[in-house]
Amino acid sequence: MFRLGILAALFATPALADADGYGHMSGWGYGMGMMFGPILWIIVLGLVVAGIIWFVRSSGVGDQRPGKSDAISELDLRFAKGEIEADDYAARKKLLSDT
Repeated sequence: MFRLGILAALFATPALADADGYGHMSGWGYGMGMMFGPILWIIVLGLVVAGIIWFVRSSGVGDQRPGKSDAISELDLRFAKGEIEADDYAARKKLLSDT
């Protein structure tokens, strides 16, 4: 059992595992990976969030601001109910169509 442990320890040494002599991570070491790893993940996360925001804004989800057509339909409804006169209706519709 002791011989098997010594044999395993000899084959598990870094010198035998990396015969080319480049060292851990091909010479980059821990410093470069530790420095650029978190920065890379922050960039990836930022791109994912920006993509989600762009998709939601371009699809029109949540866009419920009243537009010009809502004002004209409200004006048509008020005219149909008889709340405003024909000349007032025409003047307001012209004003809404010009802007």
